[in-house]
Amino acid sequence: MDIRRLEAFRKVYELGSFSKAGQELFLSQPTISAHVLSLEQELGTQLFDRLGRTILPTQAGEILYRHVLGVFAALESATAEISLLQQRVAGEITIGGSTIPATYLLPQRLAEFTRRYPEVKVRLTVGDSQDIISAVQDGRLSLGVVGATVNDPDLVFSRLLDDELVIVASRKLPGIASMLDSGGLIIPPDQLQAWPWVLREQGSGTRKALESALAAIGRDIRMLNPAIEARSHEAVVQCALHGLGLCVTSRLAVGTCLSKGDLVPVEVPGLRMQRAFQIVWHAKRHIFPAMRFFIEFLKNPQE
Repeated sequence: MDIRRLEAFRKVYELGSFSKAGQELFLSQPTISAHVLSLEQELGTQLFDRLGRTILPTQAGEILYRHVLGVFAALESATAEISLLQQRVAGEITIGGSTIPATYLLPQRLAEFTRRYPEVKVRLTVGDSQDIISAVQDGRLSLGVVGATVNDPDLVFSRLLDDELVIVASRKLPGIASMLDSGGLIIPPDQLQAWPWVLREQGSGTRKALESALAAIGRDIRMLNPAIEARSHEAVVQCALHGLGLCVTSRLAVGTCLSKGDLVPVEVPGLRMQRAFQIVWHAKRHIFPAMRFFIEFLKNPQE
């Protein structure tokens, strides 16, 4: 099979569009269509269903895509290993980060890594922890940095650093200012449901950590009164800053807001929320040199 046709097929599958695939590969849409048609003729089956403007892979397309990922991973690995023989670290790494590490941890590490190894091309995807873990499971990402783990024998999780989660609130939230004036922000566990909350969505590492911490003191997250549920950390913090409710977030992410007094910490007796950010990769995928160097760099950035 022609590698150019496989690359065209891969991009159409991932982007769901012949025109977007052409833009990505700097080819015309008719050229992309011709590559895919040639593959279909070679295989004797249809790879995509064309439903108006919607492109959906057929069962044959799903099967081919899984194998195409392996083909391109093997080619990238070969290229990287050959480069290493020439004392070069090169290649492409597709990295996923859940919201907090992708915003507050990875940018600095990536900047230093790419300065050291300028021939490594990095693609960064942001999502919640479950999204990133799923993308590593099915081969769409080389590795991820997430705030949660799952039980899967095909995945390797390696602890990167510890993270403290805190409950914070704005003075704009009704009741907060008066509590501060009377001595401090201490909310007993049996009064948590009396306050409005700004919560992360299902699947986020932050929400899972809150669920576990509440369960440890005999409480259920479903008892909380959510004023709003948001998919990104930035949205959660902004909602909290405008007084919509209490929120749980990483101290790493709101250090500046706390030091300025824009947000204040809330203490809940007995509630402790510690988690770790984890590097995750697929145990059965080959770790080519650029990825191996990056994992080691994440763990030991000063070396």
